[in-house]
Amino acid sequence: MDYVQITQADRQAMLQKIGAPSVEALYANLPPQYRLERDLCLPAARSELSLQRDLAAMAKLNHTATSQACFLGGGAYDHFIPQVVNNMAAKGEFVTAYTPYQAEASQGALQAFFEFQTQVTRLTDLDVSNASLYDGATAIVEGVLMALNSTGKRRVLVGQTVNPQYRTVIQSYLTDLAAEYVELPATNGVIDTATIEQHIDNDTAAVVIQSPNVFGQIENWTKQFEVAHSQDKTMAIAIFNPIASAMLKRPGSCGADIAAGEGQPLGIPFQYGGPWLGLFAASKKYMRKMPGRLIGQTADKHGRRGFCLTLQTREQHIRGAKATSNICTNQGLLAVRATVYMSAMGPRGMQTVAQQCYHKAHYLADAISKLDGYALAYSGNFFHEFVVNCPVKAGDIIKAGKAQQILPGLCCKKLGIGDEKQLLIAVTEKRTIEELDALVSLLKEGK
Repeated sequence: MDYVQITQADRQAMLQKIGAPSVEALYANLPPQYRLERDLCLPAARSELSLQRDLAAMAKLNHTATSQACFLGGGAYDHFIPQVVNNMAAKGEFVTAYTPYQAEASQGALQAFFEFQTQVTRLTDLDVSNASLYDGATAIVEGVLMALNSTGKRRVLVGQTVNPQYRTVIQSYLTDLAAEYVELPATNGVIDTATIEQHIDNDTAAVVIQSPNVFGQIENWTKQFEVAHSQDKTMAIAIFNPIASAMLKRPGSCGADIAAGEGQPLGIPFQYGGPWLGLFAASKKYMRKMPGRLIGQTADKHGRRGFCLTLQTREQHIRGAKATSNICTNQGLLAVRATVYMSAMGPRGMQTVAQQCYHKAHYLADAISKLDGYALAYSGNFFHEFVVNCPVKAGDIIKAGKAQQILPGLCCKKLGIGDEKQLLIAVTEKRTIEELDALVSLLKEGK
């Protein structure tokens, strides 16, 4: 929002409106010891031109993902964003939109959200999607809570291969509930079906598995969810990557009852870690238990196509304490970005992105594994992210990379998924062959 300073006349008009004789009178009830009796320690005033120059110089000190070869991953990925995404999402109708309670005045936003839901159901191969949630972590939690409420069971099995940030959020939400959190240990970077069989029982509400998982490995959802469904009513929750879904077998095709994930790869920048976008889809039989907004297609009295919020009793603005969730207004603007991104890319475009991610990642992994002292930590299949065992500390490699305008990846120890000599590397379609080779050279020199 642009800043335009108020005048003395504006200030007096506002004071008069609220019935205060002066600004000091507004703070009359504040004890003197809590009032600042000196000027703020601020630099001298500057002209607007001078200030813009200084801020521009400060901005140049930042080193962003766009100014370096970025191999960061762990839940946030540096994908290409078509300019049309920024242009469309910046339209005032979308930027200022709130929850579209009045359908007759919100047809544009409702249609965008309806298209978003359609796209998410196609990505997940499930029947119904809501109109977005806050982020991936809370979307996963909503799936867990929905499973608890739908089954009446109390145990939740969560794979150790789920991103540790997601696991922490799940544990936080379950702390004050009559629910038991059980973590499934990993075997060679994935969850073995035998491990699920050892832990599952008739009080298990859900089995939660991420694929590609935090190590980048592709889990066997089909067999894992078969074991989950061996117990009556137990639900299978898939944590998915929307880009990977354009290439790999989708959650619904593998037997998932619920699919949840982070929508950041769909046209959303890093943005200092957020705001991002929660994706959520489920089988039709669980539709009335779903959290958040659900946009439906209808017709007006003239038979023209229209859109509205449907099954609104799910939300707290109708049911209060009986609502299925505490979701209120959410990341609608980010859902619009994702909608425009998926529409612009189309099925073939998203498949191309996924294929480039996959092949470039495997090219890089193959090259790194041939270096003396380096080896892939896990032998299974991966999508576009993998863990490397290094002969030196990952932190040293990262420091050396920054000096060469390369962000080599994440230290696994800092992420909580390994030791200080393990590096998590992610490759997207943006990385060039020259950048991949430059990372290989960096690792070779850093031995």
